[in-house]
Amino acid sequence: MHQNKIVVITGAGISVESGIKPFRGTNGIWNENPTTMATYTKFKEDPAHFLSWYYERFVSCKDALPNATHEILAKQNIRVITQNVDNLHKKAKHPQDSLIEIHGNINFKRKIQATSLRELVVANWEQVDPENLDEELFRIFNIGKGGAIDQNDSYRPHILLFDEFYTDLYESEIALDWVNDAETVIFMGTSNSVGITSMTLEMAYRKQKQIIVVDPNPSESLLLPGVEVFKEKASDFCGRFF
Repeated sequence: MHQNKIVVITGAGISVESGIKPFRGTNGIWNENPTTMATYTKFKEDPAHFLSWYYERFVSCKDALPNATHEILAKQNIRVITQNVDNLHKKAKHPQDSLIEIHGNINFKRKIQATSLRELVVANWEQVDPENLDEELFRIFNIGKGGAIDQNDSYRPHILLFDEFYTDLYESEIALDWVNDAETVIFMGTSNSVGITSMTLEMAYRKQKQIIVVDPNPSESLLLPGVEVFKEKASDFCGRFF
């Protein structure tokens, strides 16, 4: 099958083998109430707490290396729509024209009013002195004393937040076009809990495409009639399938 006829939708589960904790399960990020913390409302009202939370997210994945799943998908130039913001697909040198980071990338920041991916710049989290965390975070995101945000000059992490919608900054329309054009859609290490998963699953199922779910503990909501399920690690599946 031609690579462009396959779309892989990856979630946090594929990064567990790289040492990054998943969103669910024991010690998962969901236990830290991200639906309250990871919001634009929180950024506006309490930028110090918001940015320090994302600083910890950056620290948790900055030294992580791609695993076999990332490397195989990159080498085979498979179209990947990733929900992960951990930068591992990019570290694996996945070709940019076959990678959509549908929820952003923690390594980058952008002006609040940005409308194009060309406006992204490296966030430089690693330059932050953790001994003076709030002041340092305000410096690299150009936020004034006391957390004063300037709508024209301040920056924010390039992350889709829970109280925001998919826009061109996240290439959601391109992602849906990929799924529409595909013959096979593979859900790998993801639950059916966010918009892009449910949208692509519904489209693929309605158009009677081959749907494959790869996860040691697959979400029940993905297990529709006719869906092929492989209860195994993504790296094992990729090594065999691709």
